[in-house]
Amino acid sequence: MTSYISTLSLSTATNKSISSQTSTLVKLQKEVASGRKFDVGLDLGSATGEAVSIRAQFQTLNAIVDTNALLSSSLDISVKALENTSKAASDLQATLLTTIGSNSARSVVVSSTQGYLNELISTLNSSFNGTFLFSGINTDSPALTSYEPGSTSKAAIDGSFLSTFGFAQDDPGVSTISASAMESYLDGDFADQFNDANWSANWSSATDEVTSSRISTTDVINTSVSANEDSLRKLAMAYTMVSELGSSDMSQEAFDVVTTKATELIGSAIQGLNNVIGQVGNAQARVSDASDRISIQTDLLNERIIKLENVDTTEASVKLSNAVTQLELTYIITSRMQNLSLLNYL
Repeated sequence: MTSYISTLSLSTATNKSISSQTSTLVKLQKEVASGRKFDVGLDLGSATGEAVSIRAQFQTLNAIVDTNALLSSSLDISVKALENTSKAASDLQATLLTTIGSNSARSVVVSSTQGYLNELISTLNSSFNGTFLFSGINTDSPALTSYEPGSTSKAAIDGSFLSTFGFAQDDPGVSTISASAMESYLDGDFADQFNDANWSANWSSATDEVTSSRISTTDVINTSVSANEDSLRKLAMAYTMVSELGSSDMSQEAFDVVTTKATELIGSAIQGLNNVIGQVGNAQARVSDASDRISIQTDLLNERIIKLENVDTTEASVKLSNAVTQLELTYIITSRMQNLSLLNYL
């Protein structure tokens, strides 16, 4: 029995061969260019699930590393701001000690202390990457109101002084305030202006709760400082005390009470502030350590991904060269076959 072979069947077979070889060629070209399997799912089969899982872990860990980089920057800014605040407080404390018992530099001290208060407020209203660093979890709002005429904080202090003594801070009547009366005021109604309720109502929009961040797959830590920290509140109290109550008409004895109390507050605030700086420094170290550990994990995951998904480019290049040669031969054979016809021999 003879087989039936037509020109059409031969043409169809060769076309299919060319199509298959072209598809293989395209696949090999992409693998050589990318270094990755053309169809990971098809090549890996049941191991595809492992590749997908590892890639998900890899992306999650890289996202945490990116977040940690931002956290490191914000913590750096925060700790620098707190260190500057602590140094400024120490400088003012030293200056105030020289004024006790001396009226010669009172106006200069009062004026400079107003600057310290404004600088403290400006520092605690610092922002980074669109968020306010010292506002607790209320990161979209400045931590403190400005202390200026018309502000709630100044209105509260002015009202407190007026209700206690019956006249304003710039009234000549301040000369009649005794040292004991000033001490009672400072420990009483003035101090009350900085308690939790009045601080939140008149000074601060920050929350006591601070921001927390995931720094690894297992660790979540506090990564900010609130302007409501007791040490920061004490500094605001001391600065306000001197700048608002240091009238040139006040007796030296009464002013000495103010400066002595402010000096004590600043000293206590510095101790507390240094503890806060230590806490932020600890957070910095934990973020850095977490990123280092994650880097080791991602390196291991990446090695596994490469093993699963990548190709041997040398081997793939050899296959590509062979595929090109095979395709060229197929075209040559096809061309010759198309020229074969019985009509040429009739």
